[in-house]
Amino acid sequence: MMPGEAQRRVGVLGPACDPFGQLLEDQPARAHDLFLPLISPLPDAAERSILLDEILVLSQNEALAHLPALLQSATPVTLILRRNTLQQDHTQTEAALRMLATALKASPADHIQLCALTPEAAQYCETVTGLPVSAAPALRPVQRPETSLPLDRSQPQATFFLDTHQMRDVRRIDTDALSWGRLRRLARLHATDPNDQDLVDLCAYVSTYGPAVLALPRPRRMLAVVPNGVGLGHITRMMALARALRSERETEVVFWCFSRAAEILQAAGYPIVLRQTAAHLRAHPPDWRDFETQEFALLLQTFKPDIVAYDGAMIDPFVFAALRMPGCGTCAFLWVRRGMLSPDADPLFMENEQFCDLILEPGDLAVAVDRGPTRLHQAHTRGFCQTYETQPVSLAVTLPAYSPREARKRMGLRRGIYCLISLGGAFGDWDALEAALVAEAKRQKITLIWAQSPLAPPPRNQNTLIRRLFPLSRYLPGIDGVVTAAGYNSFHELMLTYDKPVLFAPTNHIRMDDQVARASFAATQNWADVLQADTPEDITPKIRAFMQAVKSGTRFPQRPKQALEATALNKRIDQMLQPYMGHASQEPET
Repeated sequence: MMPGEAQRRVGVLGPACDPFGQLLEDQPARAHDLFLPLISPLPDAAERSILLDEILVLSQNEALAHLPALLQSATPVTLILRRNTLQQDHTQTEAALRMLATALKASPADHIQLCALTPEAAQYCETVTGLPVSAAPALRPVQRPETSLPLDRSQPQATFFLDTHQMRDVRRIDTDALSWGRLRRLARLHATDPNDQDLVDLCAYVSTYGPAVLALPRPRRMLAVVPNGVGLGHITRMMALARALRSERETEVVFWCFSRAAEILQAAGYPIVLRQTAAHLRAHPPDWRDFETQEFALLLQTFKPDIVAYDGAMIDPFVFAALRMPGCGTCAFLWVRRGMLSPDADPLFMENEQFCDLILEPGDLAVAVDRGPTRLHQAHTRGFCQTYETQPVSLAVTLPAYSPREARKRMGLRRGIYCLISLGGAFGDWDALEAALVAEAKRQKITLIWAQSPLAPPPRNQNTLIRRLFPLSRYLPGIDGVVTAAGYNSFHELMLTYDKPVLFAPTNHIRMDDQVARASFAATQNWADVLQADTPEDITPKIRAFMQAVKSGTRFPQRPKQALEATALNKRIDQMLQPYMGHASQEPET
């Protein structure tokens, strides 16, 4: 059973992105309700086992489309009457209201209650229908935002000013990017067109402010989404983030995990919700995305996280779609997005910034040579998002290592000199490199160990020792040298915690980070050597020099030591959460 399990089940009839539906959880009496989207008031065979406590209809138009079923329903119905929009003028709105009133008067139904967004709207609807209409329950007060956001539903984007770092930025956001539960915490909303009376009503309805509450009355909760990457970087960064948050304050972390290496999270004791991608299931992507949206929304409502965090460049739209559904929209969104992407990477993915509260960019020791889009481009639609660049994030720094003797014992190694090969799970055909390593190691009387990733097949050379080592850093004291790819995780794990010879064999793929630039930077700093794919004639001499360094026990004390600072991170996370913590219990301001 998840914390905050719902007490009532409310079926919602209307668009999932309707602004009023996105505000339901801010009605105090509905704070623990579970909101379920309905296609029809009468359940089909698959839904008959779900007993509803209430059906909530988001507009008179939706009610007219399903009126016979609503009249027959044995479940209490709350029907929200709306004033005119730009798409439905005053005359059309009144016609729909009168049609509804005629039907309700002809078939009295005591189980149907009529509401409108504001007292003024309720009075208007009551006059038109001749039926009693009450104002919707007031929303819980939130801290009054400093930013003002003008809204016009005839415009796909809104432009506003956001004060950041003693500067005033001009920002843009798609008008439907965020749920209104989040919007009311981030900005004072006002309708620019008085003819859109429904939008005027919505803006008035959300404007309930009070003093901020400065501390959460319970542990922080984070729902961490981990995509299925080609390496372990997504998992290890999110684990490092979780450990940093938990080191300063009690924090519950649940992982929504697509990675094939989910066993790592399970072994570390984290609750996981194991998912499958559309490719894994061979499913039609739109159908898979709809299903994933519903499942993710259900967990958002039951776990009620303060933070949804995502690590990766390409955020699947199901995440943002779920955050706009009823009952899912009052948490902050943290995007963990590393730099050092390929210079050829399309910067379009950066437009996801508008959905975020904070971009946490894990620091990179090679940032001086970053020529990727996150360094050289800026999103057109940034919304309310801000950026925080940390020191390098590495799980290895937070974990104690074994002694050399214990590490070798756990790896089942005897006396001798050992070199670890860790080339990851999707780095191309390394036949030539593997052959050169085997030949030179044999000549130098060095034993090779292949570190098998949970995502990678074993090496084809059956004479190589194979070990599954996670986290690798704990075993490094028993290893005399490492040959590895230069992904973010491997690079920083070695540069921050290891002082023996390292030889980088970077890959260069447009979908991945710029490993060649990162490894080359390390070489210029004399932290390690690097094999370049475009100079194959250098492979054998560099491997020979590396193996000689391994055999002679060369050390590299000049490697850097800086790493993620938990106190500074928690302070910045608290700043991100502040608008969402302002659930004031005091009387609202007038």
